[in-house]
Amino acid sequence: QGHRGHYEAIPLEELQGGLDLLSKEKPGAHSNSLSSIVLCVMLLVATAALTIRIEVQRRLLSTSECSTRSVEVFLPLLVSLYDALRFQKTEDSHAEQDVDASAYDDLVHTLKSTWLSSRWRYVPAAFVMSLGCYLVAGLWLSSESSYVCPLLSLEIVAVPRLQFAALCLDSFLAIAALELAVGGTASTSSITSAPRSWMTIMTFSSAVWTVVAVVVYRTEPENVNWLLLRQEPSRAASSFALLSRALLLSAFCVSTLYSILHLGVLHISMTLTALLTIIPGFRFIWSAKRPYPPISSIYLTWAFVLIYIAWSLYCRIKRAMQSSATPPSTSRRIVIFVIFIVLIYPGLIKTNTVYFHPIDLLMYDAQNQYISYLNTAARSKSLADAVHIYQEKYHDNPPPGFDIWFDFARNRSVWVTDEFDQIHDDLLPFRAIPPGDIRLHTWEDVSNPWNEISGITIRKGEAKVQENVLPTHRWMLEGVAQMINQFSQYLPDMDLAFNLNDESRVALHYDDIQSYKMQALRSSFLGSSSWATDRGGWRDIPPEPTTDTVYENWSFRNTFQEWGAAGCPPSSPARRSLTPLFKSQMCLDCAADHSLGQFLSNWSTAADPCHQPDLANLHGFYLSPAAFKTTHLLRPVFSQSKVHGYNDVLYPSAWNYIDKAVYAPVNSSGVPGTDSFIANFPDPLFSEKQDILYWRGATSEGVSDGHGAWRGMVRQRMVHMADNLTNSQHDRITLLLPDHKHSDRYTYTTVSGTSLPKLNLNSSAHFVDGIARCGGIDCLAQEQEFASAHPVDFQAHWSYKYLMDLDGAGFSGRFLPFLQSRSLPFKAALFREWYDSRLIPWLHFVPQDIRLHGLWSTLAYFAGVEGIDEDGRKWKWKGHEREAALIADGGREWAGRVLTKADMEVYMFRLLLEWGRITDDNRDRLGFVLT
Repeated sequence: QGHRGHYEAIPLEELQGGLDLLSKEKPGAHSNSLSSIVLCVMLLVATAALTIRIEVQRRLLSTSECSTRSVEVFLPLLVSLYDALRFQKTEDSHAEQDVDASAYDDLVHTLKSTWLSSRWRYVPAAFVMSLGCYLVAGLWLSSESSYVCPLLSLEIVAVPRLQFAALCLDSFLAIAALELAVGGTASTSSITSAPRSWMTIMTFSSAVWTVVAVVVYRTEPENVNWLLLRQEPSRAASSFALLSRALLLSAFCVSTLYSILHLGVLHISMTLTALLTIIPGFRFIWSAKRPYPPISSIYLTWAFVLIYIAWSLYCRIKRAMQSSATPPSTSRRIVIFVIFIVLIYPGLIKTNTVYFHPIDLLMYDAQNQYISYLNTAARSKSLADAVHIYQEKYHDNPPPGFDIWFDFARNRSVWVTDEFDQIHDDLLPFRAIPPGDIRLHTWEDVSNPWNEISGITIRKGEAKVQENVLPTHRWMLEGVAQMINQFSQYLPDMDLAFNLNDESRVALHYDDIQSYKMQALRSSFLGSSSWATDRGGWRDIPPEPTTDTVYENWSFRNTFQEWGAAGCPPSSPARRSLTPLFKSQMCLDCAADHSLGQFLSNWSTAADPCHQPDLANLHGFYLSPAAFKTTHLLRPVFSQSKVHGYNDVLYPSAWNYIDKAVYAPVNSSGVPGTDSFIANFPDPLFSEKQDILYWRGATSEGVSDGHGAWRGMVRQRMVHMADNLTNSQHDRITLLLPDHKHSDRYTYTTVSGTSLPKLNLNSSAHFVDGIARCGGIDCLAQEQEFASAHPVDFQAHWSYKYLMDLDGAGFSGRFLPFLQSRSLPFKAALFREWYDSRLIPWLHFVPQDIRLHGLWSTLAYFAGVEGIDEDGRKWKWKGHEREAALIADGGREWAGRVLTKADMEVYMFRLLLEWGRITDDNRDRLGFVLT
C-alpha cells in the first residue's frame, strides 16, 4: 500500500517503491516532454474510446430487441487480468508454520500462501463474480418480448458483437482510469489530476458529438426532428429527463473517479457490476413471485450465491494483503447473510406450477359476468320500466323522443334496452360546454378540409352528407346517413362532425377532463319539454374552406407521452416514467394488473395505457400513426373507434352497417374454369375445420419511415411469431403445459421458437399485397422478413378453427363477421368500439394481450400439444376442443342477438337523441316524462 493509502483493491507495493524513488529525482526537460506526449496520447485515445462507446451504447439501445444476455458483466474479470499482468507480482511466502499443525492444516496453509503470493490472486474472485452476474442476467430469458429482431438483418449478428465491443471499450476506459490514477500518485496533485484528465476527455468527446450533431442537422433533414427531440413522445418530459440523466451521469463519473483513487479500479468495477446486476435481479424476483414468468430456484440460488462467494473471497484476499485490516465481526456477517437470504427468498419458494388452468377459471368468471349482464341490460318490460331505469342510473330524465326510441327498439326486436353507459360516458364532458360553443366547434371542424372531418346535416327529418366531404370517404358518410335516415324523422335539426381517419382525434389532459366531468355532474336534466319547432344556431358550410384549426399533425411520430398518456393521472406509471428503453424484455409490471399468469383477465383494463408505459413501443397507433391530427381541446368529433384515454364520441361504424366485410359462406357451384364457377367457401362445423390459427392482412397499422418502428407493431410481431421463429434467445416461447410428474398440474415451460410446429401448434399468418406504409430501409427490411401471400377471398377464413383479429390503423372491420362464423376468434386490440361492453371475453371470444405473450399457451389449451421439442422433451396433451366450440358458438349466437344492424340503428338513435338535447340552448328544460 502506498504512502497515500490509494489502490487498496489493487496493491501497488512494488510499483510504489519505484514511484518513491522517482519522486526524489528531479526530472529533466526531456522526461517532462516525454511524459506530456504520453499523457496527450492517452487523453486522445481515451477520448476516442469514450466517443465510440457512446455510439455503441446508442446503437445497442436502439436495437435492444436483438441483444443477447449481457457480456459486459465480465468487466471485473478483464480488469483483474490486466491488474495481474501490469501491477501484481509473485511474492515469496516466508510465513512460519506451526510445528504442531496437522497435515491438513499444513496443506491449507500451503494453498493459502501459494494463492496469496500469486500475481493472479484476484482473478478467481473476479471470474466467479462475473459468472454469477451472468447467471443473474439469465433470469429474464423466460420473459422475452415479442419485439421483432429481423432474421436477415445485420443486427442479429452485429448487436452481440457490439455488446462484446462495449465490454472491450469499458475495459479500456477502466484501465485508462487506472493508469491516470497511477500517474497522479507520483505527483503532489493526485486527488485532482485524474478527475481533471477525465474532465478533459469528456469535454473533447462532447465537442466531437456537437460536431456530429451539426453535420447531421445540415446533411440529413430526415433526422432533424429526432435531433431536436421533435420525435420524442414529449419534448418537455424528454428534455427534463435528459438533463436529469446528464446531471446524474456527471455525479456518477466524479464520484467513481474519486472512488478509484481511494479504492482501486478493480474494487469499483466489481462493486458496480454486482450492484447493477443484483438490484434489478432482486426487483425481478419480487415482481415475479407468481408462477409466471418461470424461474428455476436452483439456478437462482447458484447465481446469487456465486456473487456472494465472490465478494466474500475478494474481501478476504484484500484483508490478507493488508495486515492492518480488521475483519468484519461475526454478527455483521450474519446480518449481511440474513439480508441476502431475505432478498432472494421469493425466488427460493417460487413455484412454476399451477394447480388449475387459468383459462378454466376465466371461462367460469365469464359465465358469471354474462349472468350479471343479462340481469341489467334488458330489464325493461315497458316504457315505464325504461324511464325508471334511466332515471335511476343517470339521475336525469330521458331526452325528448325517448318513447319513440323505445317503440323503435321493440319493433326491431332489439334485446338491449337499458345498457347504454358508453353513450353517457362519451357525452358527459360536453354538458360542461355551452350549446352554442358545441355548435360553433362543429362548424369549425367541418369547414376546414385539412382537419379531415366531414359532416352530416339533419334538417326537417332528413340526414344528408355535406358537400365538402372528401371524395375518398363519401361512402362512409353515406352509410352513416343511410343508418340515420331509418329514424331521422324523429330527430331535431343538428349537424354532426365525423372523423374520416381511423385514428382517434381528441385527447384531453387529465385535469381538464376531470374538471369537465365534475362540472357536468353538478348539472341535471330534469325538464319535461320537447324539441322546439325551430332549433336555430346551426351555421351553413361556407363556400370557401376555412384554414383555422385547433388540430396538430403528429403523423409518423411517437404519440404516447404527448397524447396517449395525456388523460392518465399524474401519479400513473405512464406519466411518471418515460418509455422503457429496453425492448427485448416484456414489462411484467405493466401486464400484471390485467393478467392471470400469461392470460388476459380484464379486457377493459388491458387497453388502459396509464399502467402500461411499454405500450408506446407495441402498437402502430402509438409508434407512428399514418394520419394523426389531434387536439387537447374538447371537440364534438364522432369516431368509429377510439383508444382508452381519448374523448371522441363512439358510433356504430358504416363499415359493418353497409357490409364492407360480411359473413357470407357459400357452397361451390358452376363448372370449374368458367366464369360461372363460384368457389367453395362453406362454414363447416367447428370439429371439421383445420386446426390452424389463421390471419391475413396488410401492414396498415402504422407507418415505418426508416427508423424501425415496424418491429414493435402488433401485426408484424404476430406474423414474425407465426412464421419466423428461430432457436435464438429472442424467439424463446413460454408455454403452460401439463406437468410431467403430476397430471393434474400445469407448469410454465420455456421452449425454442422452432419447437412450436413440432408440438403441433400450427399457424398461418401472412401479409398480402406486399409491404405498404413504409419508407427508407424499412420497406426492404420488411420485404426480406415477411413472405407475402396472395390475396384470398374473405370467405376462405371459415375453413380454420382459430381466427386471429388484430387492430389496423384503427378498429378491425372483420371482427363482427368472425363472431358470426363457427370459428373461434382470437382478438388483440387497443381500439374499442360502441359494442365492447356487450361482449364477454372468454365467453364470446378469446382475448389476447397486445404483447401476445400468452398467445401460444392459449392455442395449446384449445388445440392440444403433441410432439418432441428442440430440447428432446416429449409432450402430449389433448386439446380442449369442446370448450373452444362452446366459445365459438356462444359468440355466434350472441352476435346474432345484440350486434345486428337493428342494434346499430337503436344505438345511433339513442345517441343522437342525447346529442340533440346537449346541443340545444334550452337543454336544462328538455326531457321526457311519463304522463
